Amino acid sequence: MRLRELQERSDIITVNRRLNPKIWDGDSLDPAVAQKLKEIADAFQEFIGIDLNVIDYTITGSNANYTWTDHSDLDLHLIIQGEVGEAARELFNAKKALWAEQHNITIKGLPVECYVQGKEEEHHSTGVYSIADNRWLVEPKKIKPEVDDSAVEAKKDSVIHDIETALLSKDLNKLRAVKEKITKMRKAGLERAGEWSVENLVFKILRNLGLIDEIADKIRELEDQELSLEQTQVLI
Repeated sequence: MRLRELQERSDIITVNRRLNPKIWDGDSLDPAVAQKLKEIADAFQEFIGIDLNVIDYTITGSNANYTWTDHSDLDLHLIIQGEVGEAARELFNAKKALWAEQHNITIKGLPVECYVQGKEEEHHSTGVYSIADNRWLVEPKKIKPEVDDSAVEAKKDSVIHDIETALLSKDLNKLRAVKEKITKMRKAGLERAGEWSVENLVFKILRNLGLIDEIADKIRELEDQELSLEQTQVLI
């Protein structure tokens, strides 16, 4: 499958003439949307259960850019002072996953994803909007990204093969290894070439195909089995 076909089927890359009119009034955030996002951020902060020195709330991702689609989430980041250590990152990721399981919050039909980001943490996005200051920190541009079609196709096929092999094996260690490989792949791509890197585009394809969730679900299932003890029948 060629990348242009994936675009048509999965909305991987779309460059629109304007920002998503559901949440933007021209290039300014709808005030009602901004207020509701602040309320969501406050609720998420309370859910985390520890004091956070929040200095800003930002929107990033496709809905802070001209690349939004009908499937795009609304990425809401709580910006905290300093850097986020490894232990804190594990806590925030666990709380984020639990929050997502317990809530289905939308803004005008757009699912809201909450994150905690350290101010000094490197973040790769071509559009970042400060809700607190009501201004663009990184203003998006209507530029069609250059994408290496063949490289995306090859990387996508390779990773899907690894995923399918791990899923068929039902081996917890293999599934964890594939999940970690995908995480590192995306991180390396973002650091090297930003959100339009081959690696990040492949990650988006995998996510849209439901494979990222399938890996996570299978890992949880196998972990539960590993920690369970079956009842044995007692003969009388």
